[in-house]
Amino acid sequence: MGNSRILRTTNVVLLLTAYQMHWFEKKSQRFRLSLPGVVYVLVLGCIYAACFSRHFDPASSLLNVLNDVSPFLFGLARMQLLLGAKAFAYAVYSSVKSVGAVNTLVESLPTRDRGFGKNEAIVYVLLSSTFGILFCFGLYIAYEMKFELPPLQDAMIGMALFLPHLILAGSVKLYMVLAFLSCCQLKQLKKSVEEEFRANLLEAERDTASTSFTVSPKNSSLDNLDGLKRKLEVLATSFRDFFQSLEHSLILLFAMNGNCLLVGIYSLTYYWNTWHVIFEDRKRRIFYAANASIYACIASDYISLMFVLFLMANERLSFIACLDFFLAQRTSLSKRMRHVAKDLKGVLRRTFDVKFDSLIRFNLSYVTMMTLVQLLIITLIVMFHYLNDEILLLREELSSKDDE
Repeated sequence: MGNSRILRTTNVVLLLTAYQMHWFEKKSQRFRLSLPGVVYVLVLGCIYAACFSRHFDPASSLLNVLNDVSPFLFGLARMQLLLGAKAFAYAVYSSVKSVGAVNTLVESLPTRDRGFGKNEAIVYVLLSSTFGILFCFGLYIAYEMKFELPPLQDAMIGMALFLPHLILAGSVKLYMVLAFLSCCQLKQLKKSVEEEFRANLLEAERDTASTSFTVSPKNSSLDNLDGLKRKLEVLATSFRDFFQSLEHSLILLFAMNGNCLLVGIYSLTYYWNTWHVIFEDRKRRIFYAANASIYACIASDYISLMFVLFLMANERLSFIACLDFFLAQRTSLSKRMRHVAKDLKGVLRRTFDVKFDSLIRFNLSYVTMMTLVQLLIITLIVMFHYLNDEILLLREELSSKDDE
Protein backbone atom coordinates (compact mmCIF):
# COMPACT_ATOMS: atom_id res chain seq x y z
CA MET A 1 0.00 0.00 0.00
CA GLY A 2 1.39 3.40 -0.98
CA ASN A 3 0.61 5.97 1.71
CA SER A 4 2.02 8.80 -0.41
CA ARG A 5 -0.22 7.88 -3.35
CA ILE A 6 -3.24 7.71 -1.07
CA LEU A 7 -2.49 11.06 0.56
CA ARG A 8 -1.87 12.73 -2.81
CA THR A 9 -5.17 11.37 -4.20
CA THR A 10 -7.02 12.48 -1.06
CA ASN A 11 -5.40 15.89 -1.36
CA VAL A 12 -6.56 16.30 -4.98
CA VAL A 13 -10.14 15.30 -4.09
CA LEU A 14 -10.26 17.71 -1.13
CA LEU A 15 -8.79 20.50 -3.24
CA LEU A 16 -11.44 20.02 -5.92
CA THR A 17 -14.23 20.08 -3.32
CA ALA A 18 -12.63 23.22 -1.74
CA TYR A 19 -12.36 21.64 1.70
CA GLN A 20 -8.58 21.93 1.64
CA MET A 21 -6.36 24.78 0.45
CA HIS A 22 -3.09 22.88 0.98
CA TRP A 23 -0.90 20.84 -1.35
CA PHE A 24 0.74 17.57 -0.27
CA GLU A 25 4.49 17.55 -0.90
CA LYS A 26 5.73 14.02 -1.48
CA LYS A 27 9.34 14.73 -0.47
CA SER A 28 8.61 16.39 2.86
CA GLN A 29 5.41 14.34 3.47
CA ARG A 30 3.62 17.51 4.61
CA PHE A 31 0.62 19.59 3.57
CA ARG A 32 1.53 23.19 2.82
CA LEU A 33 -0.69 26.17 1.97
CA SER A 34 -0.86 26.65 -1.81
CA LEU A 35 -1.72 29.81 -3.73
CA PRO A 36 -3.90 28.03 -6.35
CA GLY A 37 -5.90 26.45 -3.52
CA VAL A 38 -6.50 29.82 -1.86
CA VAL A 39 -7.53 31.44 -5.14
CA TYR A 40 -9.86 28.54 -5.95
CA VAL A 41 -11.61 28.81 -2.58
CA LEU A 42 -11.99 32.58 -2.96
CA VAL A 43 -13.53 32.21 -6.44
CA LEU A 44 -15.84 29.48 -5.17
CA GLY A 45 -16.76 31.70 -2.22
CA CYS A 46 -17.83 34.48 -4.60
CA ILE A 47 -19.94 32.01 -6.59
CA TYR A 48 -21.51 30.74 -3.37
CA ALA A 49 -22.29 34.30 -2.22
CA ALA A 50 -24.09 34.98 -5.51
CA CYS A 51 -26.09 31.74 -5.17
CA PHE A 52 -26.84 32.51 -1.51
CA SER A 53 -28.32 35.92 -2.43
CA ARG A 54 -30.81 34.27 -4.80
CA HIS A 55 -32.66 32.80 -1.81
CA PHE A 56 -33.74 36.32 -0.84
CA ASP A 57 -35.04 37.32 -4.27
CA PRO A 58 -38.80 37.98 -3.89
CA ALA A 59 -39.30 37.43 -7.62
CA SER A 60 -38.13 33.80 -7.50
CA SER A 61 -40.99 31.62 -8.75
CA LEU A 62 -39.42 28.44 -7.30
CA LEU A 63 -39.22 29.86 -3.78
CA ASN A 64 -42.72 31.37 -4.02
CA VAL A 65 -44.23 28.05 -5.12
CA LEU A 66 -42.34 26.22 -2.37
CA ASN A 67 -43.61 28.66 0.23
CA ASP A 68 -47.20 28.35 -1.04
CA VAL A 69 -47.15 24.56 -1.19
CA SER A 70 -45.42 23.97 2.16
CA PRO A 71 -44.29 26.75 4.50
CA PHE A 72 -42.66 24.10 6.70
CA LEU A 73 -40.54 22.81 3.81
CA PHE A 74 -39.67 26.39 2.93
CA GLY A 75 -38.51 26.88 6.52
CA LEU A 76 -36.37 23.74 6.30
CA ALA A 77 -34.74 25.10 3.15
CA ARG A 78 -33.92 28.31 5.02
CA MET A 79 -32.51 26.26 7.90
CA GLN A 80 -30.31 24.35 5.45
CA LEU A 81 -29.21 27.65 3.94
CA LEU A 82 -28.13 29.02 7.33
CA LEU A 83 -26.39 25.77 8.25
CA GLY A 84 -24.69 25.85 4.87
CA ALA A 85 -23.36 29.37 5.40
CA LYS A 86 -21.87 28.31 8.73
CA ALA A 87 -20.50 25.14 7.15
CA PHE A 88 -18.81 27.02 4.31
CA ALA A 89 -17.13 29.45 6.69
CA TYR A 90 -16.17 26.76 9.17
CA ALA A 91 -14.79 24.47 6.44
CA VAL A 92 -12.26 27.16 5.50
CA TYR A 93 -11.35 27.67 9.16
CA SER A 94 -11.19 23.94 9.86
CA SER A 95 -8.91 23.33 6.88
CA VAL A 96 -6.34 25.79 8.25
CA LYS A 97 -6.83 24.67 11.84
CA SER A 98 -6.44 20.95 11.21
CA VAL A 99 -3.41 20.99 8.89
CA GLY A 100 -0.93 20.97 11.78
CA ALA A 101 -2.57 17.91 13.36
CA VAL A 102 -2.82 16.24 9.95
CA ASN A 103 0.90 16.75 9.30
CA THR A 104 1.79 15.37 12.74
CA LEU A 105 -0.33 12.27 12.12
CA VAL A 106 1.18 11.77 8.65
CA GLU A 107 4.67 11.88 10.19
CA SER A 108 3.75 8.96 12.45
CA LEU A 109 2.76 6.82 9.44
CA PRO A 110 5.27 4.83 7.35
CA THR A 111 6.55 6.69 4.28
CA ARG A 112 7.79 3.75 2.21
CA ASP A 113 5.51 3.12 -0.76
CA ARG A 114 4.64 -0.42 -1.75
CA GLY A 115 2.73 -1.95 -4.61
CA PHE A 116 -1.00 -1.49 -5.10
CA GLY A 117 -2.90 -3.80 -2.76
CA LYS A 118 -6.28 -4.54 -1.24
CA ASN A 119 -6.01 -1.88 1.48
CA GLU A 120 -5.26 0.85 -1.05
CA ALA A 121 -8.26 -0.20 -3.13
CA ILE A 122 -10.47 0.02 0.00
CA VAL A 123 -9.24 3.56 0.64
CA TYR A 124 -10.11 4.65 -2.89
CA VAL A 125 -13.60 3.13 -2.54
CA LEU A 126 -14.12 5.03 0.73
CA LEU A 127 -12.87 8.21 -0.90
CA SER A 128 -14.97 8.01 -4.07
CA SER A 129 -18.18 6.26 -2.96
CA THR A 130 -20.27 9.41 -2.42
CA PHE A 131 -19.03 11.08 -5.59
CA GLY A 132 -19.79 7.94 -7.60
CA ILE A 133 -23.36 7.91 -6.27
CA LEU A 134 -23.79 11.61 -7.03
CA PHE A 135 -22.48 11.11 -10.56
CA CYS A 136 -24.90 8.24 -11.25
CA PHE A 137 -27.94 10.11 -9.94
CA GLY A 138 -26.86 13.31 -11.68
CA LEU A 139 -26.45 11.48 -14.99
CA TYR A 140 -29.91 9.91 -14.67
CA ILE A 141 -31.56 13.24 -13.80
CA ALA A 142 -29.74 14.91 -16.72
CA TYR A 143 -31.07 12.15 -19.01
CA GLU A 144 -34.63 12.67 -17.77
CA MET A 145 -34.20 16.42 -18.35
CA LYS A 146 -32.98 15.61 -21.89
CA PHE A 147 -29.61 17.16 -20.92
CA GLU A 148 -31.18 20.60 -20.81
CA LEU A 149 -29.92 23.00 -18.17
CA PRO A 150 -32.49 24.24 -15.63
CA PRO A 151 -33.14 27.99 -15.35
CA LEU A 152 -30.04 29.74 -14.01
CA GLN A 153 -31.84 31.19 -11.00
CA ASP A 154 -33.21 27.77 -9.95
CA ALA A 155 -29.78 26.20 -10.43
CA MET A 156 -28.19 28.86 -8.22
CA ILE A 157 -30.80 28.28 -5.51
CA GLY A 158 -30.00 24.57 -5.54
CA MET A 159 -26.25 25.23 -5.60
CA ALA A 160 -26.49 27.41 -2.48
CA LEU A 161 -28.03 24.46 -0.61
CA PHE A 162 -25.74 21.74 -2.02
CA LEU A 163 -22.28 23.32 -2.23
CA PRO A 164 -21.57 23.77 1.53
CA HIS A 165 -22.69 20.20 2.18
CA LEU A 166 -20.29 18.87 -0.46
CA ILE A 167 -17.41 20.94 0.95
CA LEU A 168 -17.97 19.96 4.57
CA ALA A 169 -18.30 16.29 3.60
CA GLY A 170 -14.55 16.53 2.94
CA SER A 171 -14.03 16.38 6.71
CA VAL A 172 -15.52 12.86 6.78
CA LYS A 173 -13.40 11.79 3.80
CA LEU A 174 -10.24 13.14 5.43
CA TYR A 175 -11.08 11.44 8.73
CA MET A 176 -11.88 8.10 7.07
CA VAL A 177 -8.67 8.01 5.02
CA LEU A 178 -6.34 8.92 7.88
CA ALA A 179 -8.22 6.67 10.33
CA PHE A 180 -7.85 3.76 7.92
CA LEU A 181 -4.11 4.45 7.48
CA SER A 182 -3.75 4.73 11.28
CA CYS A 183 -5.56 1.41 11.65
CA CYS A 184 -3.13 -0.24 9.21
CA GLN A 185 -0.20 1.21 11.19
CA LEU A 186 -1.75 -0.04 14.44
CA LYS A 187 -1.99 -3.51 12.90
CA GLN A 188 1.68 -3.39 11.91
CA LEU A 189 2.72 -2.29 15.40
CA LYS A 190 0.69 -5.12 16.92
CA LYS A 191 2.43 -7.61 14.66
CA SER A 192 5.87 -6.29 15.64
CA VAL A 193 5.04 -6.30 19.37
CA GLU A 194 3.67 -9.83 19.12
CA GLU A 195 6.84 -11.03 17.38
CA GLU A 196 9.04 -9.49 20.10
CA PHE A 197 7.05 -11.07 22.92
CA ARG A 198 6.87 -14.49 21.23
CA ALA A 199 10.60 -14.45 20.55
CA ASN A 200 11.25 -13.60 24.19
CA LEU A 201 8.91 -16.37 25.39
CA LEU A 202 10.61 -18.96 23.20
CA GLU A 203 14.04 -17.87 24.37
CA ALA A 204 12.92 -17.93 28.02
CA GLU A 205 11.55 -21.47 27.57
CA ARG A 206 14.82 -22.68 26.06
CA ASP A 207 16.86 -21.06 28.82
CA THR A 208 14.58 -22.48 31.52
CA ALA A 209 14.83 -25.99 30.06
CA SER A 210 18.62 -25.86 29.94
CA THR A 211 19.43 -24.02 33.19
CA SER A 212 16.29 -24.57 35.34
CA PHE A 213 15.86 -20.84 36.05
CA THR A 214 14.42 -17.88 34.17
CA VAL A 215 16.92 -15.66 32.41
CA SER A 216 16.31 -11.92 32.16
CA PRO A 217 15.35 -10.66 28.70
CA LYS A 218 18.04 -9.27 26.47
CA ASN A 219 18.44 -5.52 26.35
CA SER A 220 17.81 -5.61 22.59
CA SER A 221 14.31 -7.02 23.14
CA LEU A 222 13.50 -4.37 25.72
CA ASP A 223 14.91 -1.64 23.50
CA ASN A 224 12.82 -2.84 20.56
CA LEU A 225 9.66 -2.92 22.69
CA ASP A 226 10.38 0.54 24.09
CA GLY A 227 10.79 1.81 20.54
CA LEU A 228 7.48 0.23 19.51
CA LYS A 229 5.81 1.71 22.59
CA ARG A 230 7.04 5.19 21.65
CA LYS A 231 5.72 4.72 18.11
CA LEU A 232 2.34 3.67 19.49
CA GLU A 233 2.24 6.68 21.84
CA VAL A 234 3.08 9.06 18.99
CA LEU A 235 0.46 7.48 16.72
CA ALA A 236 -2.21 7.55 19.46
CA THR A 237 -1.51 11.15 20.50
CA SER A 238 -1.37 12.34 16.88
CA PHE A 239 -4.64 10.59 16.04
CA ARG A 240 -6.38 12.07 19.08
CA ASP A 241 -5.21 15.60 18.18
CA PHE A 242 -6.28 15.04 14.57
CA PHE A 243 -9.78 13.98 15.67
CA GLN A 244 -10.11 16.98 17.99
CA SER A 245 -9.28 19.32 15.08
CA LEU A 246 -12.16 17.81 13.04
CA GLU A 247 -14.76 17.02 15.69
CA HIS A 248 -16.81 20.21 15.25
CA SER A 249 -16.82 19.76 11.46
CA LEU A 250 -18.21 16.25 11.95
CA ILE A 251 -20.88 17.53 14.39
CA LEU A 252 -21.94 20.25 11.93
CA LEU A 253 -22.12 17.70 9.13
CA PHE A 254 -24.34 15.44 11.27
CA ALA A 255 -26.67 18.42 11.78
CA MET A 256 -26.79 19.18 8.04
CA ASN A 257 -27.42 15.51 7.24
CA GLY A 258 -30.27 15.45 9.76
CA ASN A 259 -31.92 18.46 8.13
CA CYS A 260 -31.43 16.92 4.67
CA LEU A 261 -33.05 13.68 5.79
CA LEU A 262 -35.96 15.60 7.30
CA VAL A 263 -36.46 17.44 3.99
CA GLY A 264 -36.28 14.19 2.01
CA ILE A 265 -38.63 12.15 4.23
CA TYR A 266 -41.11 15.04 4.67
CA SER A 267 -41.31 15.81 0.95
CA LEU A 268 -41.61 12.12 0.02
CA THR A 269 -44.44 11.57 2.53
CA TYR A 270 -46.44 14.50 1.20
CA TYR A 271 -45.65 13.61 -2.42
CA TRP A 272 -47.19 10.17 -1.99
CA ASN A 273 -50.37 11.66 -0.53
CA THR A 274 -51.00 14.93 -2.37
CA TRP A 275 -48.20 16.48 -4.40
CA HIS A 276 -48.00 13.71 -7.03
CA VAL A 277 -51.02 15.20 -8.83
CA ILE A 278 -49.06 18.31 -9.86
CA PHE A 279 -46.19 16.30 -11.43
CA GLU A 280 -46.11 14.73 -14.87
CA ASP A 281 -44.42 11.34 -15.41
CA ARG A 282 -40.98 12.70 -16.29
CA LYS A 283 -40.94 15.14 -13.40
CA ARG A 284 -42.08 12.37 -11.07
CA ARG A 285 -39.04 10.29 -12.01
CA ILE A 286 -36.80 13.32 -11.50
CA PHE A 287 -38.33 13.90 -8.07
CA TYR A 288 -37.84 10.27 -7.05
CA ALA A 289 -34.22 10.30 -8.23
CA ALA A 290 -33.42 13.56 -6.46
CA ASN A 291 -35.13 12.35 -3.29
CA ALA A 292 -33.37 8.97 -3.37
CA SER A 293 -29.99 10.66 -3.91
CA ILE A 294 -30.31 12.30 -0.47
CA TYR A 295 -30.64 8.95 1.28
CA ALA A 296 -28.01 7.24 -0.88
CA CYS A 297 -25.31 9.87 -0.33
CA ILE A 298 -25.88 10.18 3.43
CA ALA A 299 -26.08 6.39 3.80
CA SER A 300 -22.83 6.04 1.86
CA ASP A 301 -21.03 8.44 4.21
CA TYR A 302 -22.46 6.83 7.35
CA ILE A 303 -21.77 3.25 6.22
CA SER A 304 -18.19 4.13 5.19
CA LEU A 305 -17.63 5.93 8.48
CA MET A 306 -19.02 3.02 10.51
CA PHE A 307 -16.85 0.59 8.54
CA VAL A 308 -13.70 2.53 9.46
CA LEU A 309 -14.81 2.86 13.09
CA PHE A 310 -15.40 -0.91 13.20
CA LEU A 311 -11.93 -1.61 11.82
CA MET A 312 -10.30 0.76 14.31
CA ALA A 313 -12.20 -0.68 17.29
CA ASN A 314 -11.58 -4.26 16.18
CA GLU A 315 -7.84 -3.67 15.73
CA ARG A 316 -7.59 -1.92 19.09
CA LEU A 317 -9.41 -4.73 20.91
CA SER A 318 -7.31 -7.34 19.11
CA PHE A 319 -4.13 -5.56 20.21
CA ILE A 320 -5.37 -5.45 23.84
CA ALA A 321 -6.32 -9.15 23.70
CA CYS A 322 -2.84 -9.97 22.39
CA LEU A 323 -1.23 -8.10 25.29
CA ASP A 324 -3.56 -9.81 27.79
CA PHE A 325 -2.43 -13.18 26.43
CA PHE A 326 1.23 -12.37 27.08
CA LEU A 327 0.49 -10.82 30.48
CA ALA A 328 -1.14 -14.13 31.46
CA GLN A 329 2.26 -15.83 30.99
CA ARG A 330 3.39 -14.84 34.48
CA THR A 331 6.21 -17.35 34.84
CA SER A 332 7.71 -16.74 31.40
CA LEU A 333 7.79 -12.92 31.25
CA SER A 334 10.12 -10.86 33.36
CA LYS A 335 8.87 -7.95 35.48
CA ARG A 336 10.28 -5.39 33.01
CA MET A 337 8.57 -7.08 30.06
CA ARG A 338 5.26 -7.17 31.92
CA HIS A 339 5.64 -3.47 32.74
CA VAL A 340 6.11 -2.65 29.04
CA ALA A 341 3.04 -4.74 28.14
CA LYS A 342 0.92 -2.89 30.70
CA ASP A 343 2.15 0.46 29.36
CA LEU A 344 1.17 -0.55 25.82
CA LYS A 345 -2.25 -1.64 27.04
CA GLY A 346 -2.73 1.67 28.87
CA VAL A 347 -1.92 3.65 25.73
CA LEU A 348 -4.49 1.65 23.74
CA ARG A 349 -7.20 2.15 26.37
CA ARG A 350 -6.65 5.87 26.95
CA THR A 351 -5.62 7.69 23.82
CA PHE A 352 -7.60 5.83 21.15
CA ASP A 353 -10.87 6.37 23.06
CA VAL A 354 -11.76 9.69 21.36
CA LYS A 355 -14.84 11.70 22.32
CA PHE A 356 -16.83 14.70 21.07
CA ASP A 357 -15.83 17.53 23.45
CA SER A 358 -14.75 14.85 25.96
CA LEU A 359 -18.41 13.81 26.40
CA ILE A 360 -19.71 11.47 23.68
CA ARG A 361 -17.51 8.64 22.41
CA PHE A 362 -16.86 8.54 18.69
CA ASN A 363 -17.10 4.82 18.05
CA LEU A 364 -19.35 2.42 16.17
CA SER A 365 -21.99 1.97 18.88
CA TYR A 366 -22.36 5.66 19.68
CA VAL A 367 -22.43 6.79 16.03
CA THR A 368 -25.07 4.12 15.32
CA MET A 369 -27.09 5.31 18.31
CA MET A 370 -26.80 8.96 17.18
CA THR A 371 -28.02 7.99 13.70
CA LEU A 372 -30.98 6.02 15.05
CA VAL A 373 -31.97 8.84 17.41
CA GLN A 374 -31.73 11.27 14.51
CA LEU A 375 -34.03 9.10 12.38
CA LEU A 376 -36.47 8.70 15.28
CA ILE A 377 -36.72 12.47 15.80
CA ILE A 378 -37.23 13.02 12.07
CA THR A 379 -39.99 10.39 11.98
CA LEU A 380 -41.79 12.01 14.93
CA ILE A 381 -41.59 15.48 13.32
CA VAL A 382 -42.99 14.21 10.01
CA MET A 383 -45.77 12.27 11.75
CA PHE A 384 -46.72 15.32 13.81
CA HIS A 385 -46.99 17.60 10.77
CA TYR A 386 -48.79 14.99 8.70
CA LEU A 387 -51.36 14.20 11.39
CA ASN A 388 -51.84 17.90 12.11
CA ASP A 389 -52.56 18.57 8.43
CA GLU A 390 -54.95 15.61 8.26
CA ILE A 391 -56.84 16.95 11.29
CA LEU A 392 -57.13 20.39 9.65
CA LEU A 393 -58.47 18.83 6.43
CA LEU A 394 -61.01 16.82 8.41
CA ARG A 395 -62.17 19.95 10.23
CA GLU A 396 -62.60 21.77 6.92
CA GLU A 397 -64.68 18.87 5.52
CA LEU A 398 -66.90 18.82 8.60
CA SER A 399 -67.34 22.59 8.48
CA SER A 400 -68.32 22.47 4.82
CA LYS A 401 -70.90 19.72 5.54
CA ASP A 402 -72.36 21.73 8.40
CA ASP A 403 -72.70 24.76 6.14
CA GLU A 404 -74.63 22.67 3.62
